[in-house]
Amino acid sequence: MQLNGIAITKSFCYIFSKMRGKKNKLKNLIVYILAEYNNSNLTETKLQKLLYFCDFGCYEISGQSITGFKYKKNHYGPTINNLAKYLKELKDEGYIEIIEGKTPYGSPKKTFAVKRSLGNFREIFSDLELKTIDDINNAYAGLKPKEISDLSHTDFPYLATNDSEEIDYNLVNYREDEEVATVKEDYSAFSSEEFSNTVSKFAKTLQDNGS
Repeated sequence: MQLNGIAITKSFCYIFSKMRGKKNKLKNLIVYILAEYNNSNLTETKLQKLLYFCDFGCYEISGQSITGFKYKKNHYGPTINNLAKYLKELKDEGYIEIIEGKTPYGSPKKTFAVKRSLGNFREIFSDLELKTIDDINNAYAGLKPKEISDLSHTDFPYLATNDSEEIDYNLVNYREDEEVATVKEDYSAFSSEEFSNTVSKFAKTLQDNGS
C-alpha cells in the first residue's frame, strides 16, 4: 500500500513538473516576442496568432511544438485557452506591463511593454526553436491584428478542425498538399461554412487513409 502511495506521489509530481515546465516555456515565449518584436500592432489578438504560428511552425519542422500547449479553433482564429491568465501572471510578477487602450473603432485594445526578462533565452529555447520564433515574427511583424487573424483562418490545421475543437498538430503535415492548395485557391468561391466543410471532409479522408 505504501508503495502504491509513493508511486502515485511520484506520478503526481511528474505531471505537476511537466505542467509547470510548459507554462514557463509559454511565458518565456511571450516575453521573448514582446522583448524582440513589440510594436503598436502587437495586441493580445496578434500575440495569440504569433504563438500559434510559432508552435505549429516548429512542430512542422521537428515534430515537437515549442510550448506543448494545445490550441482550439474559435471564431477569431486559433487560440490558447487562458492566455489572459498567463499575461496577468507575467504582469503581477513584474515582467510585463499591460496597456489598456481602444482601437480607432472604440473596441478594447491591449498592448504590452516588457519590464524585465525571465532568463537567458538561449538556455530556454533550442537553436531550432529560436530560429522558428525569429522567422515567424520577422515575417509577420508588419501585419495588423486583423491581417494575421485572417491569415490564420486560411491555415490548413485551422480549416480542417471543427469549431471549438482542439487543433491537431499533425495536420501541419498537409499544409503543402496539392489538393489542399487547390481548395484554398478556391476560397473566395465558397461561403466560410462550405469551405470549412470541404476541407474537413478532405482531412477526414487523409486520416482514414492513414489508419
